[in-house]
Amino acid sequence: MLQIIKNKVLQLQKDSILTKVQIRTAHKMAEQQKCIILAQGPNTFYFSVSAEKGPIEFHLEIDESNEIYPIKNEIWQNWDQNYLAALLVLEEYYHTLEIPLETSGKKYTREGMKRRVLAERLDKALKADYKVEFADNIYGEHTLINEKGNKFKVTLHDFEKKTGYIDNIDWRTNKLGTTKHILYVFNVLEADKRLLNQLDKTYPFVEIYTDPLNDYQVTWRGPDALSDELKDMLHTYFGPENYVPDANVKDLLSLLEETQQFDNLVIRPEVYDKIDQAYREQSLKTLAKQTKVDFDLLKVKPFPYQQEGIEFATFKEGAIIADDMGLGKTLQSIGVSVAKKAIFDFTKTLIICPASLKAQWKSEIEKFSNEKAVVVEGPPDERRAIYREFDGYFFITNYEAVLKDSSHINRVGFDFLVLDEAQRIKNFNTKTHSAIRRIAKKHALAITGTPIENKLLDLYSIVTFLKPYFLTPLWEFSYQHCVFDPQQKDKILGYYNLNALKNRMREILIRREKRAVLSELPNIRQQEIPVKLSLYQHELHAGYASGVSQILSKKYKTPYDMQMLMHMLTCMRMVCDSSALVDDKSSDSPKLIELEHILTEKLDMPNTERKIIIFSEWVKMNRLIGQMLRKIGIGFIELNGKVPVSKRGELIKKFEEDPEISVFLSTEAGGTGLNLQVADTVINFEVPWNPAKKNQRIGRIDRLGQKSTHLSVLNLISTNSIEQNIAAGLMLKQNLFEGVLDKGNHTDIVDFSEKGKSQFLQQLEEMLEEMPTEIKAEEHDEPAEIEPQEKLLEDQQLSLTEEISFETTDDPGQEEEVPLKSGDVNTTDEESLTPHDEGNKQKIAAMEEVMNQGMGFLAGLYQISTGKAMKAEDQKIEINKETGEVTMKFKLPGF
Repeated sequence: MLQIIKNKVLQLQKDSILTKVQIRTAHKMAEQQKCIILAQGPNTFYFSVSAEKGPIEFHLEIDESNEIYPIKNEIWQNWDQNYLAALLVLEEYYHTLEIPLETSGKKYTREGMKRRVLAERLDKALKADYKVEFADNIYGEHTLINEKGNKFKVTLHDFEKKTGYIDNIDWRTNKLGTTKHILYVFNVLEADKRLLNQLDKTYPFVEIYTDPLNDYQVTWRGPDALSDELKDMLHTYFGPENYVPDANVKDLLSLLEETQQFDNLVIRPEVYDKIDQAYREQSLKTLAKQTKVDFDLLKVKPFPYQQEGIEFATFKEGAIIADDMGLGKTLQSIGVSVAKKAIFDFTKTLIICPASLKAQWKSEIEKFSNEKAVVVEGPPDERRAIYREFDGYFFITNYEAVLKDSSHINRVGFDFLVLDEAQRIKNFNTKTHSAIRRIAKKHALAITGTPIENKLLDLYSIVTFLKPYFLTPLWEFSYQHCVFDPQQKDKILGYYNLNALKNRMREILIRREKRAVLSELPNIRQQEIPVKLSLYQHELHAGYASGVSQILSKKYKTPYDMQMLMHMLTCMRMVCDSSALVDDKSSDSPKLIELEHILTEKLDMPNTERKIIIFSEWVKMNRLIGQMLRKIGIGFIELNGKVPVSKRGELIKKFEEDPEISVFLSTEAGGTGLNLQVADTVINFEVPWNPAKKNQRIGRIDRLGQKSTHLSVLNLISTNSIEQNIAAGLMLKQNLFEGVLDKGNHTDIVDFSEKGKSQFLQQLEEMLEEMPTEIKAEEHDEPAEIEPQEKLLEDQQLSLTEEISFETTDDPGQEEEVPLKSGDVNTTDEESLTPHDEGNKQKIAAMEEVMNQGMGFLAGLYQISTGKAMKAEDQKIEINKETGEVTMKFKLPGF
């Protein structure tokens, strides 16, 4: 897109569209900041130009052919110096923006989609390399062996339609009556006429099964010749239509007893499952009517809407709480968990959440309930010991660990499973989804803030975990709700028929938006969002921390020392936002990823009319945030020190009145006196040193006459960092901030003896002592498998070539142990070490830690002196384990 803007500037300058005087004037206006960007949308940019008779407002619009037009008062304009100046400002500011072109979509009919998936399965069958051991009877149970050696029993039903029965999950959910395995058997028989003619053609038994072609209602098939007793029994239960409606399926319980007297009768496992499920659902409905949830089991009284959510999920085997962000989904989950313990005698609940939230979950459980909780962490042996030995109710683990521990978790056994940020299993073809689905449980709860209108495939994936038969099959769900690209058959362009889906989901999903429960909420709600540093951010952060420690160790500190101290502390805070703020060649920013996730998923900004304010102290960070907002199509306004005071009123008016502008990006230059009362949410990208600044930010919205009566404040805080300690209140006294680190302090020498040591610096020392010097690999989520940020709708792909794979091994009765690899969690086999090896290992580890800290400190000093950052790959430590020699190598940037 930047190239498109450059091409337009070049065209205007070369094609004599403007005079040389106009071109020079435009460049001068851009350089003197007489033209500023008021606001931005996905393909529209609003400008204001200072003129003698007052400001001139207009916008530049980019159409689908990537042509740029100036528009004023809704009328296309001819290019002049004002519009060229705007284009030059946009050229400087604009980084990247991809505008997807709309394409007419394709909706399938049921038969059209069914033909497609049947053709895809047939293609799979033709390419498969299976073996078949045939029974004597063509309608008997044949044994199919797949490439992995797993065996399946196949019974053929209809040679014309090529339907049959097989004992796998695809047959139980696909509503096709066939699978690639069944089609393969038909293909073999069609190719081998001699074998086909040899097999007996009479039905060897009566088969009672759930019919995929009739919504899995229970039915039967068998030979024409039946005994009178069997014929009477089948007619009694199945009637003249030969099937049992779902409403009457509980009546089949007595059938199971009567069939024991018949030898030639086969009842498929799905029939037993369906009867059992019907009785469980009836029991839950009865309990819901007769039993009240005891909210006194919690230490706090939930708001009325939270009580509703707890009651909704308590009496369901599988449920989703999808409330807006900040409405207390965690408290509701804890409430559901303790209620199920009291009502159903559950003994163990497993919480699966992002790694960064494990400690927060433990804290919330202990804060809101009387139950004990443990975080499952450490090497594999330690985690397994926790599962075996902890005698409390709540176990807390993260998604990555489940990949390695699922089989052991099943051996321990859990009654209730809670998925936090359940969109983490959005892709049902990943190992993560498969591992979590394999966990045996009685009930389950999914927590997500993702609305069902935006990410239907995420919703589908979550529901297949909670209730495998609720929305399946995927092909039916797709033709009912998905619009496909005509050229790329697996690419989804959009969704439709959402009201029908909403009505269907009411059975298992509850969602409340903030605006619907405002009367129950306090005026201001603050929430801390923990975010982990990347490994490179942590390395930079540790380097600056080492430099701070060196200065603090001095008894007497010069003004230069204090200036360096302030510089390094500021760099530590900047690193927490993005490594790009201190190293132009890097771009690590988990906070930016989390912010995009909050805006698109939790706040649903692209589809709502809410207004929010995002604060960051640094202009460069706001530029990076703006780049992200453009990418996801959210209109915004940016205010910083470069915007003249006279123009700020225009920005605020644009923010308040333009429905296309949803975000107000501001630095501290927002200044006092700004009234942004239209906003309902403040996001602090970082927490200020000075608590007064934080309060000032909130005060810009929380004023008399505020249009939104309830304000949400979200604070993004990097864990294991200087930010976490600021948020913990170690540096709250404003007078210490102003007295010790204020630039107006001109004392030549500051005496920090024991008698006069500043409380601030003492707290700073304590903070550095508590701060970890390294981050364990297991503490980081694995972005290749699971990542907070989603693809845009245009990038969503839906492959129907292979139906949902619920079984990793293709064998429903066999579980797959995921082998641990070097580097997964614990990279050392402790049991293989001799005492001598162990001693050397500890010495080497200690030496490596010391050298890493020293290297970080030297890298920090180099950056302070030159303004350039050393990358991790430019720093190397070599240790000769035999001689104990240590070599430190640095590569200076630019060489």
